[in-house]
Amino acid sequence: MLAYNSQTLDNLEIQEEAEKALRKNCITVPTYKAIEAAHPVNFYTPNPVIKIGLFILTVVIISFSLGLLSLMAMDMLRNEDGFAGLCIFAGLVCYGILEIFIREKKLFRAGVDDALLWGAILLICSSMVIVGHISASTVCLVVCIVTVLATLRFADMMIAGVAYLAFLGFIFTVAIKLGPVAKTIVPFLIMFISITVYIAAKKISAYHSSRHYKHCLTIVSVLSLLTLYLAGNYFVVREVSNEMFDLQLQDGQSIPGAIFFWIYTAVIPVVYLYLGIRKKDTVLLRTGMILLAAIVFTIRYYHSVLPLETAMVIGGLVLTVGAWALIRYLKEPKHGFTYAEPEDPSLADKLRLESLIIAQTYVPGAQPAGNDVQFGGGTGGGGGASGGY
Repeated sequence: MLAYNSQTLDNLEIQEEAEKALRKNCITVPTYKAIEAAHPVNFYTPNPVIKIGLFILTVVIISFSLGLLSLMAMDMLRNEDGFAGLCIFAGLVCYGILEIFIREKKLFRAGVDDALLWGAILLICSSMVIVGHISASTVCLVVCIVTVLATLRFADMMIAGVAYLAFLGFIFTVAIKLGPVAKTIVPFLIMFISITVYIAAKKISAYHSSRHYKHCLTIVSVLSLLTLYLAGNYFVVREVSNEMFDLQLQDGQSIPGAIFFWIYTAVIPVVYLYLGIRKKDTVLLRTGMILLAAIVFTIRYYHSVLPLETAMVIGGLVLTVGAWALIRYLKEPKHGFTYAEPEDPSLADKLRLESLIIAQTYVPGAQPAGNDVQFGGGTGGGGGASGGY
């Protein structure tokens, strides 16, 4: 299903891990060269500056090409359906060129392929908006289908995030059409879907066959945690209900079940932090830290205790003192946490893989000069070392 060669993607990951090991002086330069030669990668991936330039250039070419097609088919574009058809045609052309470039030019995250992929998706999906008489639920469903197929084909994490949000948008637009009862349970429905998607993403990421989609699954996990919280955040529930469901709440009035949503708003980020610390899960930990700000914003929006400037100064002081104390406390690693710059979480396991690769790379009986380091046998996982080396 992937547009890229699976073995080449594996080789690319091995080279990246070998480069990390080289930077940490875990392997020598000759060893790194041997790994690189044993696992060749023929992808074209330029540096970020060239990649951005190629992306912009491709976007300009797509725009001018679409304008030229519009001028050539002026008679066909006198109505919305004609222009929508032209957008679909242009999107399919972009997709066809993308497939050819990947197969023939071996492009991989090169800027050109990114622009063609996004151009194809935007052109195809925007055609429905141009028509105008298509419902929002249908638009969300089509966007979800197109982006899911694109994710499976090209393993782009940003498109995976769009697919998840489009799926939630489809569920939301369908639910609000089912009557007052459905509108009442929409927050709980979004919560259920979010936690289900998060659990599914974590389980799928554990399978070896999904290794090339790990970044896609990570972004989906982060978004599912965010939507799980936002679905029960008091500010979101109250304001969305007021704007879309015509509750007509006045200032100071609360929504039904306000106590539950206030507790949910304050507790969920703390739960994320607790689970992130306990499981050494950086996704949960960082998401919980971000959502702490959402607690403060929500409470202050409805209950102003101090002037804004005073609250910001006090909050800054508390964060600064807390960060300073935490840095001092974690200068020596404690309970699997440290202030020191973290190494790649999977580096210890990858080094064991690299030791096997190195053993296969050298000729039997050959002795590498000046290298007395013995690899393998280490144990570690998660966000910190386990104590065995």
